[in-house]
Amino acid sequence: MEHFINNPLTRRGLAMLSVALLGSAAFISPATAQQTIRLAHHLPTDSEQHIAAERFAELVQDRSAGALKVQILPAGQMGGQRELIESVQLGTLEMAYGESGLYANYVPAFGILTLPYLYRDPAHWASVVTGEIGTGLAEELANSADLRVLNWIQAGYRDTYTTEAPILSPADFQGLRIRVPESPVFVETFAALGAQPTPIPGPEIYTAMQAGVVAAMEGTPEFAYGQRIYEVAGHLSMTRHIFFDGSFVTSDTFLNGLSDDYRTIITEAAEEVAALQREEWADRESGWLDLMREGGIEVHEVDQEPFREALAPLRDLFAERAGAADTLQAIYEAQ
Repeated sequence: MEHFINNPLTRRGLAMLSVALLGSAAFISPATAQQTIRLAHHLPTDSEQHIAAERFAELVQDRSAGALKVQILPAGQMGGQRELIESVQLGTLEMAYGESGLYANYVPAFGILTLPYLYRDPAHWASVVTGEIGTGLAEELANSADLRVLNWIQAGYRDTYTTEAPILSPADFQGLRIRVPESPVFVETFAALGAQPTPIPGPEIYTAMQAGVVAAMEGTPEFAYGQRIYEVAGHLSMTRHIFFDGSFVTSDTFLNGLSDDYRTIITEAAEEVAALQREEWADRESGWLDLMREGGIEVHEVDQEPFREALAPLRDLFAERAGAADTLQAIYEAQ
């Protein structure tokens, strides 16, 4: 994490947060007993999501005058993503880090948000998830599963990393053995492009590529750098095929058990740290890319339009399955 803390962009963000803490903290009398809120996630402590969680914890403790403490449980200490969401729903955990692909288990239309080549750019994504579409889906999730989405964190674009040749056109995926997460949208996306999608756990990707079990993987620059993929992949092709989201999630049952003041502190702090994270994301992504270039990987720009067109039928198919054709069209039209 040292390279991240020493990043001047990160220091600037933390300085901005400190000013916000001093200038806008809500002065609330300390309670007789401190209440601990556990926030669990599956990611490492140098991840975007963990840093957002640390900022959230600082805001909540400051604005509650120490009456609320957020205990962060990173790196899968409390289980995998699905287990964490289920724990929040059951009330055995107060908060977790989730994403649309998981929420689709409860509200199928959520799966639309992670379809390939869905968004024009990050601003389009932000307008969708923070606007009427994302708000409506979040409300449906709360009503049907007692899961309340508190914010929208930018997990970023996913690209393609190969050991032999770059990916410059859809035809380059033909027959390519590529590691993907065990998720239908990923498996079907790369199968539609003619690849051989192969689900492999994240910690095993490096050795799988090194041994030739797969010749490619896909993921964000942050993930690829953290897994040292630049050591076993010679090429990074900026396919930008999926723009991934994330969020802090809790339950209305938990929130409704808090005082109005504490509920406001939690919801406002979650939104603020996410807004700051989205603002800083582009600079941080550039930092990950620069570090991988220094590690020896060759970065290739890609014309994404042929990929977008090739996967249009898949987007329509997923929307039809989820009964969300109207949602898909509304996303296309969102400004």
